[in-house]
Parts: sequence; structure tokens; C-alpha cells
Amino acid sequence: RRQYARAIQVDPKFGIGYQALAAVSLNLGAVKDAERYAQEALSHLDGMTQREVYSIRGLYYLTTGDYPQCVKEYGDLIAAYPADVAGHNNLALCSTYLRDLPKALGEMRRVVTMLPKRDLYRVNLALYSNYAGEFQDAEREARAIQAPDVKALTALAFAQLGQEQPAQALATYQRMPAIGPLGEIGRAHV
Repeated sequence: RRQYARAIQVDPKFGIGYQALAAVSLNLGAVKDAERYAQEALSHLDGMTQREVYSIRGLYYLTTGDYPQCVKEYGDLIAAYPADVAGHNNLALCSTYLRDLPKALGEMRRVVTMLPKRDLYRVNLALYSNYAGEFQDAEREARAIQAPDVKALTALAFAQLGQEQPAQALATYQRMPAIGPLGEIGRAHV
């Protein structure tokens, strides 16, 4: 976050820097900051590639909760740039907010096919599979993660509960403290 903040100090018209700050802020739960940075990024579209424009607009609509427009922008992005993994991932996320789980699952399956060793995307696929009631698929994806974090273990526990395996889910929840302080937090809130 500091590096991006420094980058926009050096170049106050660096739209991608504002976009990055918006994404980081959103991931940290600072929604108002994310909205502010995304809005600022939109004011610097001149000179950007079309790919960057789609991406910035998609993020803006994600931060402001305009999920239909978010789906449109990320859909346009991957139509023009099919290998844009972040575009597929974000399209899936926006689709979950619209409760379009078949679309979300399809996008996440594409992402996992493109980058099968990227744990973040497997976690997302496991979570979205749970949301869709596809608990066996969710468990398979969660178990494929080499170094499971709190989110991966949460996805696994949800899948186990969905398959009426409460003892296994409890054992999974009990593994969370072993992965550090975030495990304690994750276990306390599930």
C-alpha cells in the first residue's frame, strides 16, 4: 500500500496506482477508501489501454456495489482479453453478489484451469461451490490446496457440514488455531 501511495505522489495522474490502492483498500475492508481511490482512478483514464479501462471501471463498480455494471465491465474485459485471470476472478465475484452462481462457478473453474497452483483461486472456487450447494466439489477443491489458510479451512468445514459430517467439520475448525492468530480469529467468527 505504501509503494502505491508513493507512486501516486510521484505521478498524481497514475491511474493504475489509484486502482491498486482501491483494490488493496477493498481487500483490507476499507470500503470508503476503496471507493475514493477507484473514483480517482476513473479520472485518469486518458492514456490507458482499453484493458486497463475495463479493469478500473469493473473495480469501481465492485467497490460501489453496482454489480450488474461490474459484471458487464469484467465480461467485456475477458471477451477482449480471455487470458486475464483477474478479470475472470472478479467477474465471478460480482456474479456471486448477483446470486448467479452458475456463472461464478464457470469463471472460477476457468481460472483454476489457467492457474491450478494458485491457492487463492481454489479457495474462491471452493467457497462458491459451497454457496451453490456443490459440497463434494467444494471439499475436493479445498483439499487440493497445498498450504490451507483460514479461508481454505472454512471452505472445507462448510463443505463437510453441507455433507452432514459435523464431526469432520469440527475437527477442521479445530485445526485453525494451529495456523496462527488469524486461525483463532477465523474460528471465532464461523
